[in-house]
Amino acid sequence: MKKKLAVLVGALTISTAVGLGLSQSDQAASASENNKQPTLSSEDITSIVNEQYEGEITDFELDRDDNQTHYEVEVINDDEEYDLEIDAETGEIIKENVEKFQLENKQETNKNSNVDSSNFIGDQKAKEIALEQFSGKVVGFELDEDDSKYVYEIEVREGNKEADFEIDAVTGDVLEMDIETDDDDRFDD
Repeated sequence: MKKKLAVLVGALTISTAVGLGLSQSDQAASASENNKQPTLSSEDITSIVNEQYEGEITDFELDRDDNQTHYEVEVINDDEEYDLEIDAETGEIIKENVEKFQLENKQETNKNSNVDSSNFIGDQKAKEIALEQFSGKVVGFELDEDDSKYVYEIEVREGNKEADFEIDAVTGDVLEMDIETDDDDRFDD
């Protein structure tokens, strides 16, 4: 009986040791997989994006979710902002979200179409005034009524900084300017 017990205890000890060894081996392989560099570099992804999308890359990040490595890329042009998720192994675009800027501007213009805009400084001049204050790319623009006064609301981005302006539609005075810095790490690999 003692021999059977000793054999049973020995077998349990060996199977436990083997099981722990396999488990640690799986964990090490998983950790190694998570630290593995993607097949496509940030330069490769930048080339893919530039071939398919017109605009400026304003955000670029390597991300790992559920054993899948992908790049998150934001591209902005005069009319649209693209938020892309791109497979780091194949370069395939997994997800694409598009935000159109001009559509919003056209809706605002139609809403304000019964307003006498002959005294207004104009869209282009308002953008120039904003860009004199903060260098970057205009990514948002609309004419809005604020306290019975018409103002141009303009959003300008440069790198990880964003400036929001309210400019008097008649005088061109900068009524409000708010600059924010996004603390996210940009262009991480």
